[in-house]
Amino acid sequence: MPRRLWDGLIAQLHARTGGETHESGAFLLGQMTEHGRRVTDVLYFDDLHPEVHARGVVDLPAAAFRRLWAIVRERGVQVVGDVHVHPYSARQSRIDRQNPLIAARGHVAIILPNFARPRIRRWSVGVYVYEGDHQWQAVGGCGRRFLVMEDDHE
Repeated sequence: MPRRLWDGLIAQLHARTGGETHESGAFLLGQMTEHGRRVTDVLYFDDLHPEVHARGVVDLPAAAFRRLWAIVRERGVQVVGDVHVHPYSARQSRIDRQNPLIAARGHVAIILPNFARPRIRRWSVGVYVYEGDHQWQAVGGCGRRFLVMEDDHE
């Protein structure tokens, strides 16, 4: 993932918490290749549906997914993961485990702690891979090279 995109994502996720009153999140768009997932774009949940955080947690209605799939087709990309923030730690909640946003084996969910308040330490990020049947594998944070930041080349 390009570092500039990651830094912008963190800033936007924090800004979209309503002053740390609710969670925020986004889908990570890009391509899945033989070498892994390459994130090229971000689509914020509240851009898909403005009321997504009305209950304080991420709650995407079917209309948001219809819009997501239309945008994915239009841009010729794939959903390569999702990311959302928690108020405290990056541990998955029971609701997270039981309600994967994309219920496909191999889907990656990233959780940022402390409402994505700067500065996010790589080791504090939670990365989870969906195994199906509401089971997830915790694969650690960015520090374990699962999520690699690329330097931007201009």
